[in-house]
Amino acid sequence: MMKKANKLLILLVLTSFLTGCWDYKDINMRAIALSIGVDLADKNIEFSGEVAKILSLSDIQQEKTHLSNVYNVLSYGKTFEEARLDYDAKNPLQTFLGAARVVIFGENFAKEGIESYLHRIDSLYDYRKTLLPVISRDRPKDLFEKKIVKDISVGFLIEDILTQLEEDGEALYPYISELLSDISFGKIGYLIPYIGIENNSIKYLGLAVMKNSKMIDVIKIENTFGILYLLSENLTLVEPFPSINDKNNTLSFRTKIKKRKIKTDYKNEQILINIDLSLFAELKYQYSMQPVSNEDIKKYEKVISKKVSDNINSIIEKAQKEFQCDIFRFAKEFRGNHPKIYKKINWEDEFPNAEININVETKIRNTTLSDTNARKKY
Repeated sequence: MMKKANKLLILLVLTSFLTGCWDYKDINMRAIALSIGVDLADKNIEFSGEVAKILSLSDIQQEKTHLSNVYNVLSYGKTFEEARLDYDAKNPLQTFLGAARVVIFGENFAKEGIESYLHRIDSLYDYRKTLLPVISRDRPKDLFEKKIVKDISVGFLIEDILTQLEEDGEALYPYISELLSDISFGKIGYLIPYIGIENNSIKYLGLAVMKNSKMIDVIKIENTFGILYLLSENLTLVEPFPSINDKNNTLSFRTKIKKRKIKTDYKNEQILINIDLSLFAELKYQYSMQPVSNEDIKKYEKVISKKVSDNINSIIEKAQKEFQCDIFRFAKEFRGNHPKIYKKINWEDEFPNAEININVETKIRNTTLSDTNARKKY
């Protein structure tokens, strides 16, 4: 009997450790932040955001919770700490940041510099370091007031838009951890997705240029192709090209990167950067169906290569002359190839005068399986 009693006592003690964490709180007792907005308003930090609205269904004897909607939050302070204290004073629940999908920086705050808040994200244990950062032309609090039809929240919508664009190679999707890496590297800038409200909808507008973690300019979406050819991992762009045989016709080609190679050197006290791009192209359709010969294909390959080269050269010239900032992370390539030389030079001073050469070769793989030598019968 004593042995059985001892075993029962041990079993009861062990089961007491299986009841959960000592500081466990029900999910409906937490304020689960889905998105965060940071801006400046009248020289004060303005925190805004969306919090998941949790409804308990225990009253209908279901041991689960239901995510029904979101509600907006707004707080102010002269510092991050004061703004957070103002938020805590209004919210009866403990905030959980681990579910946040996006942090939206208002343009006013971005122009003053976002580095301080990036370090704040890095220091808070429950912030995901894969958080998506964006800069908004409109105040974040105004974005959060938009009614979203298909998505549960504005944060989810923005994340879905950028995820889809990045998968299609039409935009960049940087993580907070990547920006912190660029900042710690020093001597280079970086790019952040730029959004805003147009025609009553939230829309991706292009890329914000960050120098010393301050927003200095915006590259409109139609001018970002040159950047994507240099930085996108999944580039797939569809562009129109005028017909070489008929000025009234247009051909639509889809291009993909087959290979991208960057070589760096330092000669005669000047940085040299050679970029070789190998592209695949596919003829998607013509506005007016016409025969396309093999000779025409070779000409179109040169036309596509020139347009891509011109796009890249245009944005590089802008980065060197206007931004005076390496937004392409060329410095990382150069330091990896020439660490001793990199230590001796000042990359920020020398990058604007660097010689950067672009070589683009395009191969058209197919013309939508049509006979390129076919003639019209009717």
